[in-house]
Amino acid sequence: MRHARAFCFAFIAFALCGGAYAQTPATDRAKDHDALRALLAKGADALNKRNFDGVAPSVHPNFTIITADNRKHVGLDAFKKYYLGLFDGPNALLSNFETRATADEETRFVDENTGVVYGTSEDTYQFKDGEVRTMQTRWSAVTRRDGGDWKIVNVHFSASVLDNPVLDAAKSFAKKIAALAAVIGVVAGALLTALLRRRPTP
Repeated sequence: MRHARAFCFAFIAFALCGGAYAQTPATDRAKDHDALRALLAKGADALNKRNFDGVAPSVHPNFTIITADNRKHVGLDAFKKYYLGLFDGPNALLSNFETRATADEETRFVDENTGVVYGTSEDTYQFKDGEVRTMQTRWSAVTRRDGGDWKIVNVHFSASVLDNPVLDAAKSFAKKIAALAAVIGVVAGALLTALLRRRPTP
């Protein structure tokens, strides 16, 4: 009987210890989830404000990103150059962009220091000609805890090829630019012809 009681007490103690051990990771994970939610907000803010200085410390050295136009960018500097080029430069299409990103669920931890999260975003594009289009985008991200802080390792955006209002608007904008270039060419040619006709003959 004493052996049975001793076994019961030992089993209860073991169960309590096991329960305490199981609760510890959950507590740690809660802090991780808070940090990862803050990281998501920081990344969206960097895109909206076109300011990558604030998010740079939270980007992993091996960072890569695949954008919705199916382009791969290795490193934050490469992506920053591409992204800013959408607003300024010879191939600029946009005057403004705003994203509102939402995670489908909490980050899934592959191991103690690696997490994967999936979500959607509502992206609003304002083109140089004033046209505004909104598109639903799906994304996934891999994060890694490095030096005690969570950092973004990889981001992948995807958009529908069958229902893509932004692509339609971009094509429309490109056609407008081409038409404008054609008009300018015709006007310039007419002016040049007129000037040549007015030149006095020797």
